[in-house]
Amino acid sequence: MKTFGSKEEKQNSLLAAHWLSDDIYSDQHQLVRGYSEDLLARIYSASKLSRKHPEKHLEQIQIFLMNALMAHWNTEGFLSVSKRPNHYSNTRISYRVMVDLIIKTLKRIGWINEYPGFFEGISGYRTRLEISDVFREWLKETKITPHKTKIRKPYRPVVLKSERKKIINIPEELKDQVSLMEEQVRIFNDHLEKSYLDIAVSNDEMNLINTQMKRKVIEDHTRESHLFLAKKFLQRKFNNGSLEDGGRFYNGWWMTVPKEWRRYITINGYKTIELDYSGMHIRMLYAKEGQEIDGDPYDIEGIDNHFRDITKAIFFIIFNAKTRSKALSAIKKNRDIKKLRNNKHPRGIKNFDQYLSVIERVHQPISKYFCSGYGVKLQYLDSNIIERVMKRMLSEYQAITLPIHDSLIVDIRYSKALKQCMLEEFKSSTGSECEVKEKVVAKYDQQRLSSLEDGYLLRSSGYIDDPLGRLR
Repeated sequence: MKTFGSKEEKQNSLLAAHWLSDDIYSDQHQLVRGYSEDLLARIYSASKLSRKHPEKHLEQIQIFLMNALMAHWNTEGFLSVSKRPNHYSNTRISYRVMVDLIIKTLKRIGWINEYPGFFEGISGYRTRLEISDVFREWLKETKITPHKTKIRKPYRPVVLKSERKKIINIPEELKDQVSLMEEQVRIFNDHLEKSYLDIAVSNDEMNLINTQMKRKVIEDHTRESHLFLAKKFLQRKFNNGSLEDGGRFYNGWWMTVPKEWRRYITINGYKTIELDYSGMHIRMLYAKEGQEIDGDPYDIEGIDNHFRDITKAIFFIIFNAKTRSKALSAIKKNRDIKKLRNNKHPRGIKNFDQYLSVIERVHQPISKYFCSGYGVKLQYLDSNIIERVMKRMLSEYQAITLPIHDSLIVDIRYSKALKQCMLEEFKSSTGSECEVKEKVVAKYDQQRLSSLEDGYLLRSSGYIDDPLGRLR
């Protein structure tokens, strides 16, 4: 078991736990089955079940085993699980088998340690499990390797959540509409399945990325704590029990990569470029009001350009907050804003209330949408535009695009086509013009290419011809 130097270190390790997933499997089928049968026999023996169903339980044991290995490899042996029975509805696993049989039995025999409610009784987090030293030694003996670990396509391509952010069943009256959406997500995932996606970094750089991701998850526990390159299938998620709230695409590993490393993402061995809708939501709202907006929407008169990134972060908050007071509270607590402003406000502005008042005055034509919770409506509109762009790129150019909310990553050979599609689909949807910005493209000199031999080259050489040549 891990020894902690402080309460904070313990909490951080628990926060960075791997989340139990029912989509994980391994290409090492016989090896996984053999060790799963051994683990199941130990559980049967310890639980003294009078009636045994090996085949019925075996699939769930395999899922648990692969998740335990993910925790062993990536998160110091910590695994996050839900103890809510309704969490397991419409999944490949059941509460009765996963929690009542597998987890409870392994806890009883000392193979896992449990942190209920996540940390010393603090509510609001999933329970964390810690792999014991005995279990860890047993996992090491399995010889199951990380690079053979895969992710299945999502059980439900479209997910609907309640106002309390819990996954709910699709109402009967929405099933036909959802079915059409699911079919489109499946088409995207079929193409992703046939594509090789990677990030052209060395092993040392991969470790650095994972360290950065772990730091981020300590600040925001909804993030991923490590990069899992097999997690490449999309899922569309809606909120508030409505198909007009949210609807963005999630789950692709590229969405979790720290911004400064995204330029190194590759598609089928080719370097990529990220294209971003600039001020998309602001432009959409001006269009909704029958107006155009020129220039940079985050360039606010009376606020020095040095504060542009802070202004952009404030916009994100005021589009999603439901009241002005909640927006101000969120702005004050936001870690990125704290870091960016370094205890300073723009000249002539004493506090965030004044800062927000300036934004409201400059953008008066759309200020009625601020602090009203309208953000989920905007996400629905932007997700529809992104979906149409992705469909066009597939049908017209046979090119996959990787969505990151209001931006897209594409094989650099298709950058001009993607930009044109993005401009046209925004105009078609809103009636207004927009701006699409190109992010920095990775450069590969000989030194950088040589550094990839211990990471990217080993991973990619089995999937594509001349992986380094494609980056030149």
